[in-house]
Amino acid sequence: MIQTDTFLRIGKTHQECEDYIISGDYPCKYVILSDGCSSSNQTEMGARILCHLAKQYLMYRKDDYRFPNLNYKEMGLWIIHNAEFAARQLGLLRNCLDATLIVAYEWEDIVHIYMYGDGAVIVQKNDTISIMEIDYTKNAPFYLSYKINPEAMDLFHDLKQDLTITTSFNLASKHSHSYAYDYETKYEYHLGNFSRILICSDGISSFKKQSEPEQTIEIAKEFLAYKSTKGEFLKRRLKRAIKIYEANGIHHDDDLSVGAFINEE
Repeated sequence: MIQTDTFLRIGKTHQECEDYIISGDYPCKYVILSDGCSSSNQTEMGARILCHLAKQYLMYRKDDYRFPNLNYKEMGLWIIHNAEFAARQLGLLRNCLDATLIVAYEWEDIVHIYMYGDGAVIVQKNDTISIMEIDYTKNAPFYLSYKINPEAMDLFHDLKQDLTITTSFNLASKHSHSYAYDYETKYEYHLGNFSRILICSDGISSFKKQSEPEQTIEIAKEFLAYKSTKGEFLKRRLKRAIKIYEANGIHHDDDLSVGAFINEE
């Protein structure tokens, strides 16, 4: 049986949580998260707007002949243009939409993941756990909002940065590859092969002991170590794991949002 669950927690260095995450079963099982930019205005609102419009896009496209194989660029443009209208109606500045977005949904045992900006995907296949971290060489993600803000787009171009994908395995191997900033980061995982899948904001990369960063693959292993897969399995596991981390002086500085898909009894 396929189940989903979510977890959200403010980062140690934040006064307000700018991550947001939702999940549900209609029009299909989905988990959607967004991570607002700390240097922009009211991105906690923008993150919510993006998540709920991403859900609306799934509902809008559910009966499309292409579903579940949706167009990456079309999805992003539909969401951000409708988000701009929603923000304007609420009297919010356009830069409230400076936020990453990860849309994950399941159809016929396949989890489709569309990532706009940075974040991470963790998967488990038998006893092998891997984490794929997407970030940018100058730590400035490419937000969908830049597509509706020419000035911000110009400033982003001036940074001349690449998108980097780093994959780590529990067998201690690790490799990185660089791509153009607008590379389409979309993935598919069959739940028959990958029984546990997590999507995460970049908060998973912010765990530190004092000033020393923790290995994200080790964090990933702890996050997947469910003692039970009943009910709110992810919330229980992460609350427990973070409590133990904190007792040992390990904290996540950034906000953390995590969503899970599992295919287990």
